[in-house]
Amino acid sequence: MSSAKPAPQWKVRGNASERRDVIMRGLNSVLRKRRRTQALRMKDVADHLGLVKGNLYYYFKNKEDLIYHCHVKCAQASLAALARVKKSGGTATARLHALLIEHIMAMTEGDYGAVLLADIDGMNPAQRRNYVKLRDEFEAGVRALIKQGVAAGEFATANVRTAGFAMLGAINWIPKWYKPGGELDAATIARQYADLFIRALSADTKTPT
Repeated sequence: MSSAKPAPQWKVRGNASERRDVIMRGLNSVLRKRRRTQALRMKDVADHLGLVKGNLYYYFKNKEDLIYHCHVKCAQASLAALARVKKSGGTATARLHALLIEHIMAMTEGDYGAVLLADIDGMNPAQRRNYVKLRDEFEAGVRALIKQGVAAGEFATANVRTAGFAMLGAINWIPKWYKPGGELDAATIARQYADLFIRALSADTKTPT
């Protein structure tokens, strides 16, 4: 029997869902340090949490299942941000700017964002369909905001779909190069990216304050 003592984060009282969340956040911490997923083992996550590896299989089938659920958490965080900006009122410019900042912060400093270092190739067909559905829902929300901005005369773009792809495509690369403690912190990166894209879309080239 392992003599390892549980890490403080595992000393959480709650149901299985809450403990699953602790494991997912543990994976996030491991990936933030490693910056790669190729050689990742369930044991790495278990060691980080001070657990016997077998305990993790009570909550997740395997490493791919754990990574999949973290991807879903990331998508849900961005969709929650989208829901908030939809209710916030204000101009399309202000709402899109706020959404992009929240989206980037979730990817860089969120509890699950480091999993975006891993692609979705390890997902089974059902998992892939579910994740892609969530991703597409967020992308549609971004395009809707751009379209609203065009209709209001705030944005000038010939093709809303292309603008959305260009914006999110660039943002999706951030987890590949972002490093905590680097030259720019996550909040600065998020603001600069949001400013850049709003400026590119803007009909009068002004950046929101």
